[in-house]
Amino acid sequence: MDGLEQRRQALRAALRKEPITSPDVRIVEARVAGGLFRAGDAVLWEKLRLCHDGGAFNLLVARPTECTRTAAILVMHPTGKSKEFMAEAMERWARKGFLAIAFDAPWHGERATPLAGLKDLTLSALGPSQVKEISSSESSRLKIYFDALIRGWHDGSERFVMDIARDALWVVDYLSMRPDVLQDYIAATGVSLGGMACWLLAAADPRIFAAAPAIGVQSFHHALVNDLWQARVDSVRPTFEEAAKEMGKARIDQEVVKAVWARIAPGLAEVDPSIKDAFDAPLTLPCIAPRHLLVLNGEKDPRCPLEGLQQSLAATKEAYERLDGQERLRVYIQEGVGHMMTKQMWEKIDDFFTATLSSNGKRKRQAQL
Repeated sequence: MDGLEQRRQALRAALRKEPITSPDVRIVEARVAGGLFRAGDAVLWEKLRLCHDGGAFNLLVARPTECTRTAAILVMHPTGKSKEFMAEAMERWARKGFLAIAFDAPWHGERATPLAGLKDLTLSALGPSQVKEISSSESSRLKIYFDALIRGWHDGSERFVMDIARDALWVVDYLSMRPDVLQDYIAATGVSLGGMACWLLAAADPRIFAAAPAIGVQSFHHALVNDLWQARVDSVRPTFEEAAKEMGKARIDQEVVKAVWARIAPGLAEVDPSIKDAFDAPLTLPCIAPRHLLVLNGEKDPRCPLEGLQQSLAATKEAYERLDGQERLRVYIQEGVGHMMTKQMWEKIDDFFTATLSSNGKRKRQAQL
């Protein structure tokens, strides 16, 4: 077993012990609708509930109305958002012939409050107005999320992005059993917090055929030792403030940051290859090789500092070259852009999935005829 496979297996074991062998899924709602976000062909929307040993959460699915097997795209949302924030992109991908699926990260969306701050969180309400209404309750939902991470600091019960990647593995278990999904062509993407989860998911699970983590790949260790951790810490600051207080610190410093990451994201700031459970990006992003990978970032993103990202990409490029997969690795760094998604980034993701999934999926369907 080579080093990348050992690291992949260690990460997968750290995220979850066992797959769902027979997921309990039931339909909450299903209906055919026209353009909920933009005019165009009808898309079939489904709202499902996935139950497993650790609990349950809802899934949002958009797929073509034609009854054909197709590639699937799992998309994960940023901090403070919900699966509904991904719905416009999901509608766009469904119109391209893909099945798109999203879920709420732990302590987000409906998993923060039953109605996520809405009177009627249903498919009939899905659209730009619903996304806007969810935004109005973001601060209250963020407090629930921050409180959960503080509990994680105290007892290790919550694991920041690692629990999102764990849930994503369960969603992939489900996709692998759907009769309308081409199981060899399951892709993943995500934004910010969702981009981090996408990188970890793809590194841990070889079932991910193509991955496009956006504004999420970073070296936690590089940021820590080079005093570049402030922007990332600010995204979940109450956890670090609580830790500083309990550690007798007047302010958040490097020691506090290191201690918090070790508790709520075990191994994520570790880059020493001799440590079995070290999962920072320079060690785990290469585990995606030689599968299709597109990494997107802003040149001036303070949460994903460019130098740490470049270190991760250098190790990843080496892995792709060693496995003769250079043509499957793509990188898009947008000049002058901070921590934000741009129209150009979404276009790059759309083009990436069209190129990697459409032609492969078409050949697979033809071979089945």
